[in-house]
Amino acid sequence: MRPTVIARKVSFGSQSDAGAKTREVLMTLVHTLKRRFEDPQQHFKSTLDKLAANPTLDFWPLLFPNDTS
Repeated sequence: MRPTVIARKVSFGSQSDAGAKTREVLMTLVHTLKRRFEDPQQHFKSTLDKLAANPTLDFWPLLFPNDTS
């Protein structure tokens, strides 16, 4: 089984539709960062640190600096 499925199962799944949607978005983000960055965990932490220091920053260019979308 995939790690995400196991985590969902042992934590009794999502208790609401909003929880399921949040997990879906976070897992998509995690998997995308893994494909794009050598150290996705550090990149995500760095992005969160920058947002904590300046909440007015646009998060998209911070997360995906080379994305032209």
